[in-house]
Order: sequence, then structure tokens, then C-alpha cells
Amino acid sequence: MVSSTSSSKQRYCPALDAIVSPQRCGEERVTRLKCPLTCPFNPFNPDAPEAFDAIVGRGMTGATRWLEKTVGQEAWADCFGSMERRFLPERDLPLIAYEAQWSLLDRALRQGDLPQLKEAFAGSADSLRNDARIVIEKLAGSQALLIEIVVADDALPYYTARDVFRPEQEYLYVDFGDQEPLEEGALMFGRFLRHENCLYVIPGVFVGTADATDSIVAAILDYLPDGSALPDSMQNKLPEIWNLCASIQDELDSESGEILQGSAPNPNSDELYAAKLELAVSKLDAVSALRANPVFVEVDPPEFGVDPFGESVFEAHVLPEPLPPSEEFEDFDDEQEQPIKVGTLRVFGSSLEIRSLNPAELGLLKALVQELVPCQ
Repeated sequence: MVSSTSSSKQRYCPALDAIVSPQRCGEERVTRLKCPLTCPFNPFNPDAPEAFDAIVGRGMTGATRWLEKTVGQEAWADCFGSMERRFLPERDLPLIAYEAQWSLLDRALRQGDLPQLKEAFAGSADSLRNDARIVIEKLAGSQALLIEIVVADDALPYYTARDVFRPEQEYLYVDFGDQEPLEEGALMFGRFLRHENCLYVIPGVFVGTADATDSIVAAILDYLPDGSALPDSMQNKLPEIWNLCASIQDELDSESGEILQGSAPNPNSDELYAAKLELAVSKLDAVSALRANPVFVEVDPPEFGVDPFGESVFEAHVLPEPLPPSEEFEDFDDEQEQPIKVGTLRVFGSSLEIRSLNPAELGLLKALVQELVPCQ
């Protein structure tokens, strides 16, 4: 049963206690082999973010293409459009897409609906790469949960968390993304992939503060009055509960002065959150420091120097984290990632203002600005 392929890239498989080829590892891990969490090629290893990014990230793309092809473009568009309307005014397209995919799989595999998808999934071994099979199986069994961080360690990429509605249930929440570090008591709601006793977030998770917990729990119980059925009754109501959580957190943020006040936001802008800082240096020093950092790109800069009277506007862009080298896992195509705008910075004579899409990005931009420019 051991691969006879002669290759310097052969790897030890703890599930088989043997040396196997990378090809066999890629074709059988997790789905056919009982890979221990400690294996560096197990995408769900809490200490192997490279494997998760390469295997699950690529699998998400393959699973999406397979689902769309199986149900047809028209059915997929209808499902996506319906989910998008349920999430309004939220416009997180990856979150909407993943929830639409889950709803299709739920209808096919749990409710017996969509027979063409159920039949295709049953024979998916011949039509799907293993990475996509891993994602589809995990996505089909994913759970909408409200969890609370109970142990946080900045040195580790994971946290101990508990289910708010089933406090005896604890998980290891694994965070391989660029999420701002969480504190004890932080609240999260979303759909989580689950492997053994670990949770892995699907992009778009709601992150709230500890002081929002009581209000959010009360709102969910009011929306789903049969408390004995929680959290099972939340599975088909994720968009509505997500919006409940976000509205409560937004109200708390507005009371603390973080969310923008006044008239309705510009319809062409998603920057709903803002922070104002007082400069401890001259405007010239502040603008010079921002110009030297690649995250900030000045909009319409003057030909010479700095305008001492007007405002200097910068857009903040970041590049997504690159995937690890493909030869470590399987062959896959790298796509050129485009910079993502995360906020706008306006520098005035004695102050500056940061605007961003959400509180997490606002916090990251504030921390970066305060490292570059003395201000408070």
C-alpha cells in the first residue's frame, strides 16, 4: 500500500505509518485517511496555517465552480440573489456566497431536495479533486454558532471558545486570517467549519465586544423564542441573526463615538466607521511619514511640498496574504492578487481622521497610524 514513486518530495504519513508520494497524500488526506491533527499536511492542523491557506483556500474555489456547474447558472443566481436580499444591508459578497452554497448543500443532503446535486455529490469522487471534496463535506456539515472567547493567548493562532447557548461545549477556535487579535469575552457569530473539536471561520464572521453579549443573546431568544432548540434553530436563520448582532454592536459603537454620526452615509462609500486623532507633530511631518509607508497612497498630491491649509487625503490599501509555494502541497495556479482598499485617511492642520468599512479595520489602521505619526 506504500507508494513506489521515487521522489525526493516523498513524505511521511502518520495515518499509514509509511512514506507516501505527495500525489497520494493530496488525493486521500482527510477524506480517505484519518489524518491526525499534528500532521503538517493536514489542512486543519492548528499549527499549519500554510496548509489551510493552500488546501482549503483552493478547495473553496473548486467547490464553488462545481456547485455552480451542477445546479446551473440560473439556479445558482437565484439562490445567491435570495441570500443577498436576506443579508441586506450587509454587502460582504464572500459571506453571501458561502451561505448560498451551504443552503444548496443543506437542501440536497439534509432535506432531500435538489436531486441533481445529491446524485452528483454521491459520485463526486470522479468529478472533484480531493481539496474541493474536503471543503464541500465540511461546508455541508458546518454550523452557525454564537461563541465566546474564554482563553486568549497572543502567541498562538488559536483560542479556547465556548458555545454561548451550550456553555459546556468548548472548542479550539483557529484563526489563520488577518483578524485583529481577540480578547477574552469577545463574541463571534457566523458559520464555522468544524474538524474534530476545532472551529475554522468562514470569511464574514461577526465579531462583537463582551458588553454586547447580553443584548445579543436576548435579541436572538426574542427572534427564536424556542430557547430549548438553540443553537440548532439558528442554522437556517444566519443572515437575519447576523444582522441582529451587527445592529446591536453598531448601536453600542455609536454610543462610544466610533460610528459616524449625522446624515446618511454616502451611497458610493462603505466607510461607516471613523476615528479622529490629534497630531503631536506638524502636518508636514505627519504627511511625510505617511508618504513613506506603502500602505498609504496620497490622492492628488501637490506637485511640491504639503498644502498647509487644505487637507491631505490618503487611501489605505493592503495586499491579501500570498499562498505558500505550490510544490509543498499540490499543483495549483496562483492568481495575481489585487490590492484591497481598507480605508481613507484625511490629514488636517492639527488633526487627522481615519475612516473604514468596519471596526476591525478601523482599529488596525489606527494602530498603524499611531506607529507612524505621534498622535492621540
